[in-house]
Amino acid sequence: MKVPFVIYIRSVGIYALITLPTMVMPIMYMISIFYVLFFGWFAWALFTIIYMVVDKTVPDYYSRVSLLFVAIPLSVAFAFQMIEVFQTEENIWNAGALLLFPLAGVISGWISLAAGRREVRKRKTPVLELDGIKNNSDEK
Repeated sequence: MKVPFVIYIRSVGIYALITLPTMVMPIMYMISIFYVLFFGWFAWALFTIIYMVVDKTVPDYYSRVSLLFVAIPLSVAFAFQMIEVFQTEENIWNAGALLLFPLAGVISGWISLAAGRREVRKRKTPVLELDGIKNNSDEK
């Protein structure tokens, strides 16, 4: 669970840098950072669950990374939806230009995952065995 947490923390920092131009309107930047810090844990939780499943079941490194790249937009969308679920904002998906903030979240997650490829490559958990046949194509 350390790898998804490191990816999440790194992506929050990258998000703060990517959205820095919104400091033209400081209140928008502060609200955005507050939402990331408060609702980003939902994204982290979903990404961690997906990471654990992918890590245990997918033997190929490139397939694992590809699935994790797909998991990032799903996790960000889930966290963004939680803003509406907790009734912080209404009709969050009709926010117009404010949808650029989740896009920045996805981009920062992708950058963070790309920076953490080495940690993803190191498998700590063995691949599930199917019918007694061990399939570890990563280990050579």
